Amino acid sequence: MFASLVGLLHQPSIALRVPGDDTTFNPKEYPNVTIIAQGKVQGKIRLIHNTADDSGLGLISTRIWVTKDNDKEEVAIRTRFEDRTLTFTLEGPRRFANLNIYHETTISIPYSVRNMENLIIDIPNSSFSGDGLHNLYWNKIKSDLSNSSIALETLHADTIDLRTSNSSISGSYEAGHIDLNTSNGSISAKLVVNEPRDGRQSSVTTKTSNSGLELHVNATPTSKGLWMDNSTRNGKAIVGCLLGPATRGSYVSVTSANSKVELSLDASQTGQPLEVHTKTSNASIVSSIMVPQDQPFKGLAQSSNSSVTVNLTEAFQGRFDLSTSNSSAIVEGAHLQFETDKKSNKKGSRGNGSSDVKLATSNASLNLRFYPAGDSLAADAKSDGY
Repeated sequence: MFASLVGLLHQPSIALRVPGDDTTFNPKEYPNVTIIAQGKVQGKIRLIHNTADDSGLGLISTRIWVTKDNDKEEVAIRTRFEDRTLTFTLEGPRRFANLNIYHETTISIPYSVRNMENLIIDIPNSSFSGDGLHNLYWNKIKSDLSNSSIALETLHADTIDLRTSNSSISGSYEAGHIDLNTSNGSISAKLVVNEPRDGRQSSVTTKTSNSGLELHVNATPTSKGLWMDNSTRNGKAIVGCLLGPATRGSYVSVTSANSKVELSLDASQTGQPLEVHTKTSNASIVSSIMVPQDQPFKGLAQSSNSSVTVNLTEAFQGRFDLSTSNSSAIVEGAHLQFETDKKSNKKGSRGNGSSDVKLATSNASLNLRFYPAGDSLAADAKSDGY
């Protein structure tokens, strides 16, 4: 408590103006923007597509506060215009101390500009937010932040790579490749996955720890299929995903530890193979999947000390394998043939296809159900806007 009081008494409160804290640039000449902070700084970064600006010029505006007068001498802003890139560097004290510099930095892109190249933000202890971004498109946006949140609505790019720590990531993002990474903070996002410019398969990667993960993913705009890996630890993972017609197969993974995993996936229209992994420990799994028609599906749902429930549409044609201990394994549906039909172990097939699904846990029940598509829980993904 004493340390907290000391921190409150030493919050940066002395306003400071330095040369370069308002830097204008021509986005057509410098479509790449890099924002860097060095030293003991904290603050906020805001990205704006400015509807009130018809000048055609971009602006990086920084307001700075320091804790002590002698901190002023160690604050500077450096700008470099080179190779179609504006590099804006905020320099603060580097000596061992508290965070004596607070900044509020706004990156303003004029509304007449709709396309930019790359935005790179490398600033510690700073949050990242935005406003009016739905008509602004970037080739790539990358952030390397820490100890503060990221919250952006309708951010468009070909590649989005956002990283922070000890705080949350939220918002809505549209790109061909999306990577959201934090720790000790939740991830809650709506994603639209487009076809990437690089010709590779569309991808989504989300990772956190000690907090929950919730995603609504619409991957119907891409014809490349989707490679998606979502993981957390000690937090619930909830993912809803809708896939569209594709030219190649898709892979979806949702994992946690010590917390529940829920997946709703509609892949019925892809026309391509699908592989799905759901894993956790000491918590349950509920997975509902509309599998592709006339294409192989491989599924794994694995936990320990808690139940596993998997719902698959009757388009599944292939083998199933359920194994648990000290509890029951149940398979429900039509046209089932069993090779092993024991209480805690079920093996068999449904139809003659090459699909394969495995369920495994310990000390808890397993439930595998085959349903007509109209009755499957995965169909809810469409009505929920995934």
